Amino acid sequence: MGCSISKKLRTKQTATATLNDQRRIGDECDIVVNAGTFVQENNLDFQSVYRMGNYIGHGAYGEVRICYHKETSQKRAVKIFRKDVIANETSRSHIEQEINILKSLDHPNIVKVLEYFVDPKRIYIVMEYCSGGELFAEIIKRRFFSEDKAAQIMEQLLSAVRYLHGHNIMHRDLKPENILLEDKHDILNIKLIDFGTATAKAPLKYSRYLEGTAYYMAPEIVLGDYNEKCDLWSCGVIMYILLSGCPPFDGKDDNEILLNVAKGSYDISDDPWLRISAEAKDLLSKLLCSPEERLSSAQALEHPWITTKGVQAPPDPEAINLVVNRLKQFHSANKLKDAVHTFIVSQFLSFKDVRSLKQVFKRLDRNNDGRLSKEELYDEYVLSMGHSEAEALVEKIMKEVDTDNNGYIDYSEFLKATLDIKKVFSLDNLKSAFKMFDHDGSGSISAGELKRVLEGGKLSNDEVWDAIVKEADLNGDGEIDLEEFQQSVLSKL
Repeated sequence: MGCSISKKLRTKQTATATLNDQRRIGDECDIVVNAGTFVQENNLDFQSVYRMGNYIGHGAYGEVRICYHKETSQKRAVKIFRKDVIANETSRSHIEQEINILKSLDHPNIVKVLEYFVDPKRIYIVMEYCSGGELFAEIIKRRFFSEDKAAQIMEQLLSAVRYLHGHNIMHRDLKPENILLEDKHDILNIKLIDFGTATAKAPLKYSRYLEGTAYYMAPEIVLGDYNEKCDLWSCGVIMYILLSGCPPFDGKDDNEILLNVAKGSYDISDDPWLRISAEAKDLLSKLLCSPEERLSSAQALEHPWITTKGVQAPPDPEAINLVVNRLKQFHSANKLKDAVHTFIVSQFLSFKDVRSLKQVFKRLDRNNDGRLSKEELYDEYVLSMGHSEAEALVEKIMKEVDTDNNGYIDYSEFLKATLDIKKVFSLDNLKSAFKMFDHDGSGSISAGELKRVLEGGKLSNDEVWDAIVKEADLNGDGEIDLEEFQQSVLSKL
């Protein structure tokens, strides 16, 4: 069984990867590198790479613990699945699905998966660590939130949901237990987690599978067919709980809860609802309603309660100026340097490293879809220059920053272009990146090892990888050692 599930986890492709497979890598320009490129199975023993820390929580298939990356001392979280508990095909497919969906996502309010391990007894999925814990625990502690704080949380949640639906993914289990607070000192930055019951559909259509948690489950799931609008119902339930501290549909067991969910009647006649604004109640009524009348995530983000109360404090003007200047100045590098840059940004940066940049990204992302369009960039640059100049500059920025050529600047691409390059390319970070490529631990990187990491399941010519090695191989031995690797990356900074 160990070999079987290991093979499946290694070979299962996301929808995006399947599309990429259809294009052959004929030269270096055809290599597409994004944050998900580096979410791979680590063939080393988990305990040799990480030191296990304290218990955080548990789910249906295993537990979640803190772990520490031995080389960098970085604190991360790991979901541990026992194979004797996930013996059936459905359980295994949920784990595979979670990895494949998470590696395809790149949004500031969705948790990052970093790598995974498979051994004879367990599967380990390593993710970024969020020190603030579950939103559920914060609700228990506070009982309920002010409208401003609730709206700010809902704005981020709806942005993440809009991003998911834009990528034809339904989460199907949205609840406060699956929303983490990114930092214990800042409860208003959230991360959506747990994609074990999520499903990718292209295009989104009706489903018949019963998934989710009773309190948050949309009535159409209970009654029969449903589509992505089920996630918006769950958002409505979460909003109700944030404002009141109680679920809108209760019962002594799941059957009674689901019966009340199917009826769809909820109470806003008592305190604290007497003090809650008409705008909040209006949005709630447009989320906790029939799927035909229910708002989409994009429509909910445009609701007055979100646009007035859900806006966080604006970023510092100096941070905005820094970002717009770095975007203007960014130049894409050779493929090796670009890959190393992407790896470090997606794997080794902390909340504190990107906090101010995240605020600017959210400000630029005016439609809250989790990525920057040409129009959104133009709206920023035309404030300080003429129409034609702004258009030309945006075209240049897209050409340099949109390295996966999807027509948008994704979150990791934005961070790549705007972070302090000298801080990103520290010697410690470069050593960690080198080890990622040096698969056999020989102390040098071969063309085959580059191909293994960057090929992404596509067909390719070996000459492509040989050419990349040759460009960095100063001593002509056919491989890249650590010194050559560092020189190649650090040249022309």
